[in-house]
Amino acid sequence: MPRKKSEPAVEAQQITNDPLDSIEQKATAPPIVEERRATRAYSEDILDITDQERGFTPEDTEDVKWNYLRGAMHRHLVLTGVVSGIENTEGANPIVVVNYEGIRILIPGHEMFMDDWPVNSEPPLNFRLRFGRILGATIDFIPSGVDIKNRAAVGSRREALKQRQARYYASGRVKEGIRIACRVINVSGRRIIVEALGVDTVIPASELTWEWFADVSDLFATGDIVVARVQSVLKDEETGQYSVRLSVKKAVENPDLANLRKLVPGSNYFGVVTNVQDRMIYIRLQAGVNAKTKSYRTKELPSKLDTVSFLVRSVDEDVGMAFGVITRIIKRHSRLR
Repeated sequence: MPRKKSEPAVEAQQITNDPLDSIEQKATAPPIVEERRATRAYSEDILDITDQERGFTPEDTEDVKWNYLRGAMHRHLVLTGVVSGIENTEGANPIVVVNYEGIRILIPGHEMFMDDWPVNSEPPLNFRLRFGRILGATIDFIPSGVDIKNRAAVGSRREALKQRQARYYASGRVKEGIRIACRVINVSGRRIIVEALGVDTVIPASELTWEWFADVSDLFATGDIVVARVQSVLKDEETGQYSVRLSVKKAVENPDLANLRKLVPGSNYFGVVTNVQDRMIYIRLQAGVNAKTKSYRTKELPSKLDTVSFLVRSVDEDVGMAFGVITRIIKRHSRLR
């Protein structure tokens, strides 16, 4: 089978005008600044995750902070904070507590996501899991109610997502081929959920990294910023909402690509079994290449850490691995002998 060749990547141009550039930074920078620095340190051609104004500083008085929040509510500004708690109420609507520069912002559960569950009913299991795993995430919100006298504020993440979708997706700024910075808001099983400029989307394990790994949580945590390449953008004409398919691993070149091109189909290579899951066997070849197969010519199913002889039948550069069959077990791992 002929080997596939990778298509040249289309890079995005930096288009974010940064209002922070002209402001002298203080020793304690707010989270929004740290996110921007992390994004820029990676590359200058990534569509930035943050474009809000700075707001206030920790040194400002309480009156200044609360007056700013009231102004942000009237101007429908998108602000950024960290989820610090999930509070259960007597009703069926949990409350998400967001820390915005030391101020407690309350976001009703029904205002957290673009999708929702019926009012006056308990959140279904999938929503309860989403609430539980969003702790520590950095999220956007728009203040929807500010009581300066009683020092209380309520916000809506859903309205912030809508505003971001209009700014980045409806305008055509997010399109196939570009790279964008995303916030990890959920890590579970073999996937992560990210907020990608106003759209919450799942990135499966197969699109997270070129390397083999045992557990997603070894690589990602809620609150991380990741850079992903846009694979496709779709709009639901009925609801007007957008969805996006992303790949973290395709935002960078496969480090094994040169080694993949050296493999000769029909040849045997030495390797170590790194994992066996649902009879799928994952192998790291000593040639510096990942491989996987369900085929083996041995009496028993090869086990993790066995050294094996692997016959390469084909190489797929797009998915970054070799396919074939395990012809024999060279050495069983010591714990199995």
